[in-house]
Amino acid sequence: MELITLSTASSAGIFWICALYTVSIVTAIWLLGLVLGDHSVMDGYYGFGYAIPVWIAFALSHAQSQTAAMLLLMASLHGCRLGLYLSIRWLGYRKTFGGDPRYLNFVKQLSPGYWWKSFFKVMEPQAILIVVLGLPAVWGVLATPAVPMQLMGWIGTAVGLIIFGVGYYFETAADAQLQAFKADAHNKGRYLQTGVWTNSRHPNYFGNTAVWWGIWLVAVAGNPALWWTVVAPIVNTIMLTKVLGSQFQDNYMGARPEYQALMRRTNRFLPYPPPKKQG
Repeated sequence: MELITLSTASSAGIFWICALYTVSIVTAIWLLGLVLGDHSVMDGYYGFGYAIPVWIAFALSHAQSQTAAMLLLMASLHGCRLGLYLSIRWLGYRKTFGGDPRYLNFVKQLSPGYWWKSFFKVMEPQAILIVVLGLPAVWGVLATPAVPMQLMGWIGTAVGLIIFGVGYYFETAADAQLQAFKADAHNKGRYLQTGVWTNSRHPNYFGNTAVWWGIWLVAVAGNPALWWTVVAPIVNTIMLTKVLGSQFQDNYMGARPEYQALMRRTNRFLPYPPPKKQG
């Protein structure tokens, strides 16, 4: 059985360098969190964690294809926007609560033994998630040949860019509108129901999901052999609709009468007007 070699001479070697970077930086953040007594600093890095491996892959592979350049731009736009938004939110939580309440609850839930349980249950799963979800972007940069794209490739790329653009608009608008809504003290205890939040309870998750499907389509349009990276948008879609995203939040807040009324008026995920109920 051959050992995996971390070499810039092959696409696989560069991929493993990117993966090792992600695991290493998340481990470093885990150690920092132990010192701070709170691991919510991870939120400040999370979004950037999707962009930086693509930068590394692009630089080490000396990528020259049009697809690689587009994926670099898409991953940078999404990762840096998300990273900046989550960093600002984390700083607000630090000022108000001493950290993100979710992470502070982890300290209670996983104690005693939080110091080691947090490594396996809180931090490293996020490293794995970043590696898996980033597959289309990283491999799209590494494995797309620098040759003129054919007609079908351009069509697939155009469709991918459109889907990415729609998703990027929704995630950006949703986060900005929610941030402004929460900044108004008069809205405490209320739910945002305007803008992109009019018909969907989770337009930010919809936008994130569309972004990664767009990135995958662009990668596959550049190299159809990368079809297998579809695992990334599929996992992301499941995560944001069934596991930790919209369904989780609906279950968490579903006992509140005001939220129950909101659930009757809106869709959980898709941002289109829900059908009117008869009777």
